[in-house]
Amino acid sequence: MSPNFEAALCTHVGMKRKQNQDSAGIQEDLGLFILADGMGGHQGGEIASALCVEKVTEHFRKNPATPDSLLLHQSLLQANQAIHDRSLAEPQLRGMGTTSTILKLSKDGIAHIVQVGDSRAYYWNSQGIWQLTMDHSLVQEKLRAGLITRDQMKTDEMKNVITRSVGYELSLKVDRYTFPYQSGDGFLLCSDGLSNPVSDALMFDILDESLESGLHLKDIAERLVEAANQRGGDDNVTVVLLQIK
Repeated sequence: MSPNFEAALCTHVGMKRKQNQDSAGIQEDLGLFILADGMGGHQGGEIASALCVEKVTEHFRKNPATPDSLLLHQSLLQANQAIHDRSLAEPQLRGMGTTSTILKLSKDGIAHIVQVGDSRAYYWNSQGIWQLTMDHSLVQEKLRAGLITRDQMKTDEMKNVITRSVGYELSLKVDRYTFPYQSGDGFLLCSDGLSNPVSDALMFDILDESLESGLHLKDIAERLVEAANQRGGDDNVTVVLLQIK
């Protein structure tokens, strides 16, 4: 039996950028949720993130019999190849790439997640919110090495430098996660335009208060984006929310 859920997506260019290089997609019939944050000048980031969402979705629809965990990994490799090929074919797009965080709800009560870059997946319920993925970024490496504290990560001069991306080079290392879910559980995918200015604690406060008020997920996603913009809106911000019914 397919999982029953509510889902919503909200994206905004932010307060300081002229172009939105984030892309996202919700394929409700597949239980598939995709978020990508592009990088690269001359519209490269916008093209890379859009290609990622397109190719992942396409691969899922063409291979319905493949197990979800394998299909997620294969779909990102397909996206990586497509983005890399496009950058070689069009010199002005050289060096483009994108983060990608993808979640697939399987029928067996397991959420499968793959991730490259610093876009995140969170799990949330009535008790709190927890980051499931680990950023592929220089500040994360500095934190692991004990060079900075968690509080210093948000202000570190290297906070926007990622160590992995989809499409930048032919080889791609993908992190994979699995997480069981049940009725009432929720997941949040976001670009760093949300996670940089908005703390995990504030994310949960917005989720908790909004759900208590009876708001739909679409309204809550908009509130999260608004919170990022109120705190400077330095980057594009994209949120994908889902809750199991």
